[in-house]
Amino acid sequence: MTPRNYRQQELSETYLRAVVFNAGYNLSRPVVDTFGIDGTIEAPFRSGVNKIDYQLKSTTRYAVRDSFIVYDLRWDDYDRLTRADGLPRVLALYLMPREPELWLSGNEDELRLRHCAYWVSLMGQSVSPRAAQKRVYLPRANVLYGDGLDRMFDQLTG
Repeated sequence: MTPRNYRQQELSETYLRAVVFNAGYNLSRPVVDTFGIDGTIEAPFRSGVNKIDYQLKSTTRYAVRDSFIVYDLRWDDYDRLTRADGLPRVLALYLMPREPELWLSGNEDELRLRHCAYWVSLMGQSVSPRAAQKRVYLPRANVLYGDGLDRMFDQLTG
């Protein structure tokens, strides 16, 4: 059987691809992820800055606190996402049920991936002293689905 973390990763990428292409955006991925950037979302119909880099994570380990999703991100990943040295960039976090049998279901009428993804920009955040992890707070208003992509581009690219 394919390892759990690999299945999580592939399902999160499937979610992101479906959402991005359904909204009319494009998605590209580097051949090798050497800088903590998993890919780029492009809005070819927007003028000005029309690309946002992303780092995609999937998890069953998160907490919902009021209007935020709370997630502990590896410090190295946090550090890379705080840098303002190119395109705008976001952490995209795909939340999954704890039980793998609930991740994906379907029948003749539908295919369903459970839960959804949220995004947050950490660019310009202060880099804390090196630790194993850094707690991040993703606004629940930043759902990465439908017009959430438009709002993300509006906020990050002006």
